[in-house]
Amino acid sequence: MITARPRAATSTPEARAITAYPAGRARGAALLLGAAAALRSSTGAPLPPAERADVDRTEEAARTALGEAAFATAFAHGGSLPHATAVSEAAHGG
Repeated sequence: MITARPRAATSTPEARAITAYPAGRARGAALLLGAAAALRSSTGAPLPPAERADVDRTEEAARTALGEAAFATAFAHGGSLPHATAVSEAAHGG
């Protein structure tokens, strides 16, 4: 499924990250951004230019809220999780 539609699969965690941050879940946003980056890397699906600004704003805001070390930890953790696990963890207070 993921390899058949890599863009659709990766846009889900990015879209959730963008939505999570305004809801006060900066760690969840970082986790989902890490998951999306890992999924993009594994499928070879680049981030579409039209989505870059939203993702960059969310990443910057989450970095600012968490601090560099906590952001990097959450981002790396998200990148190490299966897609569904990252989404679930972020939704439950990630």
